[in-house]
Amino acid sequence: MWHDTYLRTVLRPDYDYASEHLLPHLFDSLTAHAEMLAAMGVAHADEAARHLRELRADPFPPYDPLIEDVFFTLDRRLAALAPEAAGALRTALSRNDLDMTIYRLSARQRLMRAMWRVLNLRRAVLDLASREVDTVMVAYTHHQPAQPTTLAHYLTAVENVLARDTARMFGALARVNLCPMGAVALGGTSFPIDRDLTARLLAFDRPVENTYDAVSASDWQVELAGMITTASTTLSRVVHDLLLWASRGLIGLEDGLVQGSSVMPQKRNPVALEHARTKFSKAIGGAQSVILSCHNVPFGDINDPGPDMQPPLNGMWQDFREGVELLTVSLNNPRVDREAWLREAQSGESVVTELADALARQDGRGFREAHAGVKIVLDHLHAQGRPLASLKAEDLEALNLDLSETELRAALDPAAFVARRTTYGGPAPAVMRPALDLARTRLDTDLQQHSDQTTRFVGSRTSLESVGAGIIKS
Repeated sequence: MWHDTYLRTVLRPDYDYASEHLLPHLFDSLTAHAEMLAAMGVAHADEAARHLRELRADPFPPYDPLIEDVFFTLDRRLAALAPEAAGALRTALSRNDLDMTIYRLSARQRLMRAMWRVLNLRRAVLDLASREVDTVMVAYTHHQPAQPTTLAHYLTAVENVLARDTARMFGALARVNLCPMGAVALGGTSFPIDRDLTARLLAFDRPVENTYDAVSASDWQVELAGMITTASTTLSRVVHDLLLWASRGLIGLEDGLVQGSSVMPQKRNPVALEHARTKFSKAIGGAQSVILSCHNVPFGDINDPGPDMQPPLNGMWQDFREGVELLTVSLNNPRVDREAWLREAQSGESVVTELADALARQDGRGFREAHAGVKIVLDHLHAQGRPLASLKAEDLEALNLDLSETELRAALDPAAFVARRTTYGGPAPAVMRPALDLARTRLDTDLQQHSDQTTRFVGSRTSLESVGAGIIKS
């Protein structure tokens, strides 16, 4: 009999978590194992596969403190129906390889769901960017106004990072999607089995090459935690900018995403973004607990990176998905005050780089000299308490600088500043529109790859669930 403390703090929580989150993967893994054994000629294995398909349709038993975990609960149910089938199923099977298979299947599913939400966020970002190609804004560096750009330029920069996050997710999927089944405790088995067949039935790419590795490694979980940390860090920075813009009235969220104040009727608090920021922070925290659970422990089958890590992983995935969802809906239809953004660009000094460029082009002086000349111009204006927009050609002439009034006005126009930035990756609308087309093509490719993988994984689940499904021969 288990100690009450161990039951309360370990066995019961593990059972409840597995019952809620892991049962489909348990049935999938055992059914695939039974089908493989049947293909290898193990007596009664086909009967085990049939009973597993029937049992998964029934309500799973509630927790019984006399039974250690969900595996032994299912083992007892199967033995009560067909003892010989239950005995066949235990051939070349350990909870070590079974658990790691279940965890990888769970991670695969969570990763695919997270990736789908990132793909949807990318679509929302590109849709908004397409509407804001001509929306001039001032970009900041070191918390100071820097240069004019466009909201589309900012948003496509975010999408570029999300595209890399997607690539990281696909890369992680390739390393998650390896099958531990057949490793047994860690040394394999003396029974003739077909690990490739089991992997195919579960829609894994291939078996884990080394049976010790199969039940011991946690690198794939640490990689997932690192991947979520990377994506959450970027998205939290985006949320920071959106909250800053909302505080200045440059953007506003839809009514269903803001809250008012009990005493200040004018308030429109962008709470959806605040909650998104919290979700990303919690996802990073959960990721750190995953990493620390794998730190300084033996390289072998052990609880730290096994069952004890699954709830933190679950929290990490949930917080990340919810943060992405909140950010996505916040970007679906925000109010953008284009005039206010343009006024900021026109009233500040963010265009002075183009003024220096114009001076360098006009009389052939180097940019270094032109840069020094613009500093003199700014000192001249500041001494008189004048804004840059008030600069006239005669001011330049008095300072031995030469631009016509037409050239000067063009140099001080933020929209013209942007339009001249036609280098690869720049903000000019002439560059931004084809860049958006390219980004959409990339997104479509990623969506198709995600769809293909989803179809493959769903097909595996459907086959393993279906009563009367045939056995795939090796």
